[in-house]
Amino acid sequence: MHTRRSVKLYSALALVCLFIFSGCTTTVPRYHKGGEETQDNSRKSQKEQKVLEYRTNEFSQLRTIDLIKLGRIIQSYLGKPYAGTSRFVKGLDCSEFVQNVFEEFNRTALPRTAANQFREGHKIEKGHLRYGDLVFFRTDGRSISHVGIYVGYNEFVHSSSSSGVIVSGMQESYWRKRFAGARRVID
Repeated sequence: MHTRRSVKLYSALALVCLFIFSGCTTTVPRYHKGGEETQDNSRKSQKEQKVLEYRTNEFSQLRTIDLIKLGRIIQSYLGKPYAGTSRFVKGLDCSEFVQNVFEEFNRTALPRTAANQFREGHKIEKGHLRYGDLVFFRTDGRSISHVGIYVGYNEFVHSSSSSGVIVSGMQESYWRKRFAGARRVID
């Protein structure tokens, strides 16, 4: 099961690299760490900017090297056990997994709990998710209780209490019903 999901993640990362290296993103504005556009769009009408925004895919905003680095870090956690599954093996819960990935990626210091992580970054609509966004769920009722990292193609990586760090589909009935929102913590 983990092997199949790992192959899916490898395939998604390979497609991202192929897309970016093929030169298809040359018209998409790039952003640096401060979030400001580095390409001058002042001459474009608002309508043209909206069209451009909708044409950007879920991977195009991050630089290739960033996508590869983030993908490798996420991939290194696949299969790690969930916290508490064994007293002899150190495991990760969902928020600790996310916290560790972003600390390793670019030293982003995220809070320890999913509920507090939900307060970080910028709110993102579900239709505008991109690779690296945090996705949040209400698995215990009303409060934010689960977090994962969106990896494209309607999938996210998270630490599951039953399987450890895995890839799951956002369209799976369980997750679709419990989706609470998304946040962007990297620009």
